[in-house]
Amino acid sequence: MPTCLVLGPEALFHEEVVRPVCEELQLSLIRADQLTEPGPLGEQLVRHLLEEDVVVADLTGGHPSVALGLGVRHAAGRSTVLLGQAGTVPAGLDAFPALHFPPLPDGRAEARALLRAALAEELGLAAAPAPDEEGGEGGGAGHEVAESPAALEESGPGLLELAVAAETEMEAMAEDVALVEAAFQDLGAMGELFTEDVVRANLPGAPMSTRLAVVNRFAKSIEGPSDELEAAAWRLAARMELTLGALRAFLEWVRDTPRSEWPDFVEAQLDQVIEQTREVRVAATCLEEFGPMLVFIGRTSSRLRGPSRKIAGSLRTLLGILSPLEECARMARALQEA
Repeated sequence: MPTCLVLGPEALFHEEVVRPVCEELQLSLIRADQLTEPGPLGEQLVRHLLEEDVVVADLTGGHPSVALGLGVRHAAGRSTVLLGQAGTVPAGLDAFPALHFPPLPDGRAEARALLRAALAEELGLAAAPAPDEEGGEGGGAGHEVAESPAALEESGPGLLELAVAAETEMEAMAEDVALVEAAFQDLGAMGELFTEDVVRANLPGAPMSTRLAVVNRFAKSIEGPSDELEAAAWRLAARMELTLGALRAFLEWVRDTPRSEWPDFVEAQLDQVIEQTREVRVAATCLEEFGPMLVFIGRTSSRLRGPSRKIAGSLRTLLGILSPLEECARMARALQEA
């Protein structure tokens, strides 16, 4: 039986739109928000994104997990159907060719009709007669559902799909790491800019009001960079589940495949895993060196407490990301040396 994975946080969309259509077309429905298999959720989700015959994504409200899932799915070049409630698809996702339906629950009949036609076309299924809202079959007669060609093929992803998913996530992670590094550099630049003022304010005989004024100006100058650092660190952390899932799936394929059968790009991909981990480690190390200073500046002035907390929180976030990435890098190095 062909499979359908649905992405999106709205249970009403899943149960009132997608499930009835899947039952009509004899598709096995998998809800991404209900994955409960053992193992990391990120790895589960990536495998489902790569393996299922079709993915239905609800763009309503622009949920981040939907956008990330679409990145993996589109990179793999697999069948995807996009829908969204009219007027609610945010900028950035409106570039995707989505089908728009009226607000639920009143718009469920139209949403089902749009989804039914799109799924039938994507999977090469015989068009099913639309049931009326009382539950009867339109047209009276039953219908035959053609078996999806995809259902006849091996469902597991191949190396190319795994490599593309890993490459896509690593490139996105590199962009997030670059934002972390840029924010950190801005913090350093502000520190250098205020060095002379701090020295003058601490000369013998300088009034405390002068020192406080310098500290408060410095606090104001690092508010923006500390906000950017915190946001970049959180984006990186939010991406990690998908990134780690894609990396582990790729590395496991390489581990289980004789080296003589590795395509040429595998070595470069392993190098990329190691290099990206090194860049995250460097960013975390630079922030870690700020540790003692963060404690001090947080006590110097109440204006500095907010930025210092954000910088310290970003450090904790990066250190939390680093541990599982190091595990992937160790596996990549072991595969290179085997």
